[in-house]
Amino acid sequence: MPELRVFIAETDGAWTELTELTEGERPVVRLSAPDLQEAARRRRRLPADVAVVLDLAVSVADDPRTALAVISEHEGDAGVRYAGTVDGLAGLVADLFVAGVADGVTLIPVGDDDQHRWAHAALSRIQDRLRISAA
Repeated sequence: MPELRVFIAETDGAWTELTELTEGERPVVRLSAPDLQEAARRRRRLPADVAVVLDLAVSVADDPRTALAVISEHEGDAGVRYAGTVDGLAGLVADLFVAGVADGVTLIPVGDDDQHRWAHAALSRIQDRLRISAA
């Protein structure tokens, strides 16, 4: 099974890999798509020897309504978006990985919350769902 790769986009445009269970050997290709079907199509056109990570605009809150309100105000790219809880985000990322849509994600935070806190919380839950041991 290919390694799961999870990155977080920083406000300065850089992207940082969350290293608890990610970091792989293969070079990484970031993929942006308007929806998951298109992401899967684009993924199939890329070589198998690269790790494909899908850009995912993310708004996380304790309740989905709050997260949805924040992401609705965001005027970013019309790419794949997620608004909801940390558990929901973990489920989505795990599903994308298992379905082969992407080898991971680049989490692009929307809003002013503590992006690293919820990214690490999601990573722990993804690990549990996929039964991957931390490195």
